[in-house]
Amino acid sequence: MVQRGQIVKGALAHFLLLVINFLVLLGVIESLQIFADNIPIINAIILGYMLIHTVSLLTIQLSIQILQLIRIRMPSFLISYYFRFDDDETIPIPLLDPTKSKLAAIILLLIISGGPILYPIFAVYGFFIVYAHLGSIIIDPPMILYYFEVFLNYMPPVLMLIVAIVIISIVAIEFRHD
Repeated sequence: MVQRGQIVKGALAHFLLLVINFLVLLGVIESLQIFADNIPIINAIILGYMLIHTVSLLTIQLSIQILQLIRIRMPSFLISYYFRFDDDETIPIPLLDPTKSKLAAIILLLIISGGPILYPIFAVYGFFIVYAHLGSIIIDPPMILYYFEVFLNYMPPVLMLIVAIVIISIVAIEFRHD
């Protein structure tokens, strides 16, 4: 039987990882606007690599986290996941074992090719963007009301979409295992 402490710990871990993933996504979205400026070609190539790499890793990270949330498991932060195991130790999740899954091999390549460096860069950049926006909102109370109104208008359909996706995912997983 799962104890209440484990549930709280798992919920907090999932929430924290979702916040980190949101900050990375925000950093990536804001970095895309740099391409609108005239930047040198070498900078565009480096930024393009960073963006493609981080978006790929972020997409895989979010999909694995949703899968672990559905299966009620602790989330795996892919950047540090493979560093927790010794060479002779087996990886407990077969989906993340590079000897059993092609997705895990891709994840490992993304981590080796710069994941532990690029992911935190975009997370910190996203954090600074959020911090700057929150700082300007605190000064302007009508802006708080505007964002609250936007939240109330858009959140119910988004929540319904999330619930529908979760239900469809659970049904698909259950039919696949039968």
